Order: sequence, then C-alpha cells, then structure tokens
Amino acid sequence: MIQAPVYLSRVTSEQLLEATREVIAGGGSSNMRNLGIQTPLVLDRSAGCRIWDVEDNALIDVNMGYGPHLFGYADPDVLGVVAERLRLGAVTGIPHRLDHEAGELIAAAVPTIEQVRFANSGTEAITSALRLARFVTGRTVVVTFEGHYHGWSETVLRKAAITNDGASALGAVPGAPGMIPEALVHTLQLPWNDPGALDDLFAARGDQIAAVILEPVCGNAGLVHPLPGFLERIADLAARHGALLVFDEVITGFRVALGGAQELLSIRPDLTIVSKVLGGGFPVAAFGGSKEIMAPLARNEAFHAGVFAGNHAAVTAVVAMIGKLRGNPSVYDTLDLAGGYLEQRLTEVFAAAGHNVRIARCGSVMSVALLTGAPDSDPAYDACVALIDFAAHRRLQLLCQEAGLYFHPNPLEPWFLSTAHTPDVLDTVVGTVRESLARL
Repeated sequence: MIQAPVYLSRVTSEQLLEATREVIAGGGSSNMRNLGIQTPLVLDRSAGCRIWDVEDNALIDVNMGYGPHLFGYADPDVLGVVAERLRLGAVTGIPHRLDHEAGELIAAAVPTIEQVRFANSGTEAITSALRLARFVTGRTVVVTFEGHYHGWSETVLRKAAITNDGASALGAVPGAPGMIPEALVHTLQLPWNDPGALDDLFAARGDQIAAVILEPVCGNAGLVHPLPGFLERIADLAARHGALLVFDEVITGFRVALGGAQELLSIRPDLTIVSKVLGGGFPVAAFGGSKEIMAPLARNEAFHAGVFAGNHAAVTAVVAMIGKLRGNPSVYDTLDLAGGYLEQRLTEVFAAAGHNVRIARCGSVMSVALLTGAPDSDPAYDACVALIDFAAHRRLQLLCQEAGLYFHPNPLEPWFLSTAHTPDVLDTVVGTVRESLARL
C-alpha cells in the first residue's frame, strides 16, 4: 500500500478543487476531465486498479486514465526502467539507441508498419499522419465518420456531418468555439456503418480524397463495432480511388491485441496511429506505415517535428511496455475473459433491476450506458446516442463514485480493464453497480 502524505487529513477534494480553479482554468487541463466537478474528486495517487483521493478514500477505477494502463497504474516493470532513464537523461534532441529498439518492436507487432515517427499525443500523431497522406496523394480531402474522435486539431474536430457531395462543407459546424470554420472545408464526414453514403461520396468525389480515417472499432460514441464487410468496403473503395486508409488505433492499438484491431479484423491500413497503451501511461504516440509511404519524411520533403517527440523517457516506456506485452502473449485472452465475465454479470444486474442498458465490448474495452428505452440493434452512431439516458447515467455514476467505484461521467466514454482487475475486484464492481441501481 502506498502511504498517504500527512497533509491529506487537512484538505478535502472540494477545498482543493476550489483552490485549483484559481490557477488552473476549470480545475483541470482537459474539458473531459472537468466533467466530474458536480462531485469534486481530486486524486493523490494510484496503483493497480485503484485511485485514492486527497481525503484518502480508495476507489476501484474502470476509467484507468482513459485506457493506457493495461497492467494497472504504477506498473513497476515500466516505472523502473523509466526512472533509470530519467537519471541518465530524458531529453537530448539527438537520436538515441532506444529509437531503434522501439521502432523494431512496433514494426514487429504491427505488420502494416515498417517505419514510424513518434509524437507526444494522439492528436499530434493524427495531425501529422493526415498531413503526410495529403502530401503522398497530392489531394486535400479527408473523410471521417460520425462519432469517431481523432483529436482536437483544427481540421478534424467537428459536430455536423455534411452532404455526400460536399455541398454544405462551408457551413460545417466546428467542434469547438474559436475554431476556423474554413479549416473544415476539406474534411467530409459520413455516418458510421452506412455503406450507401460511403458509395455515394466516392462516386462523387473519389478523385479528390486523400485519406479515410476511422477508428476500426468506434470507441468514442460508446463502443460501436463496424458492420460485417463495412471496413472491407472502405478499404476497397480507398484503394480503387487512390486514397489512403488510416486507422486511428489510439484506443485499440496494443489494447485489444498486440497488432491492434487490424490484427483481429484482418484489415491492412496504409497508415496507423497508436498511443495510450503504447507507453503504458506516459505521453507518447506514433504514426507509421510502409517505407514507401513514410519516404517523404525520411527525405525531409514532408514536415514533422517536436522537441519532445520521441524523448528518451517516453521511448523507454514504449520499449518496456511492448516488451512486456510480447513476453505475456496470453494477457489478451486473460483480459478478454475478464471483460466477458463483467459484461455478463452487468447485463444480469441491469436486467434484474429493470433498467434498459446498452453494453458493448471489444476485449478489455467496454461501453456501459443506461437507455431511455429498449436497446436498439442499429449500430449507427446516432441510433446509439439517441437512446442514451445521460441524466440517469450521471446519477448512477455519482452513486457508484460515492460507493467506491469510478467510471467516467460521460456514458460515451468506455470502461477499460487491466490485469489488476482480478475476479474479486470485478465482483466488487458488479456489487457496487447493483447496490447503486437500487438507489437510483
């Protein structure tokens, strides 16, 4: 057990959050992080699958830092080597022997990647990958899908879909105030799992499309699997029209399989973005593909930079994390069994309580959302969101938090399991949800 500092007995989460808001806008450095302010929760430490607040209350966590901690918080196998690297120097801005080791490990794990570039976050890596796709193809249009989140950069964060022919592109609604609407002119959005809309767009503008980017399993609108054959259709259309297929595996990369979702789905993208599990909690991301596609970067024709991109501490974490995954190939089966067990038990609990719920899962990633009516089998993004009872979910989340279980206040955010979520922990999770439903 990690010992709590003495000062914790003299401050509450509410008091500390109020003080923090004086110096940190909103209290945290992410809008998503600030959604939980209705009931303040300010943390002091974390280990395994548990977090402790500044009042020394322990909670089981199934948010797990939005997913990077496959082996739990404060994994000693990663922390130990990173701590040693910090003593040897974390940043020099010069190529390091670790770069070669990390690159080889990623290329060996993900068959579609021969070369990579490192970045500090998924948003940075996605931005660079799309810029590279535009350079390689000599085109400007990028296709995205509703409900898929590709970071907060100016050209991909949007709220509104546009018509298949792109006629309403100038009227597209930016995803955040202060964005330049014109930046979205070359980014078209389609409904997820709608093959007809996909066919129409490529028929109308296929020769203008540089890339199609997607989460192979949508993880930001709840968990929404692709319809059978839908990814194959995208890959075929992209290849026939000379566009690149880009997989955003920020969530699924190294999380659902060593080779990511593309390994499970047997689809070969042209470019892949990975983050989260890649560094086991350290801020690092990577994008990569074949040597041919990455050649403009190798020749310094395309531009990608960043002082902290691929810093030695982050790359050390990559080496440690992928090395541990390669040494524990059964971990994915273990996590899948844990996910299946939790899914079954939660389904039973919600049914017994008489509450409609949508539970979807891919390995150790799970979506749990209370619904206003009977579950809809339609896998489209808007159909999933339309039935979610956001208010009831928030009430349930607060009740669970008070009882010692934390999951994200937004039902569109997935739950993530780790090897620290042992069967007894999962039983506690189920029991907490059951008791909280009784109080809902």
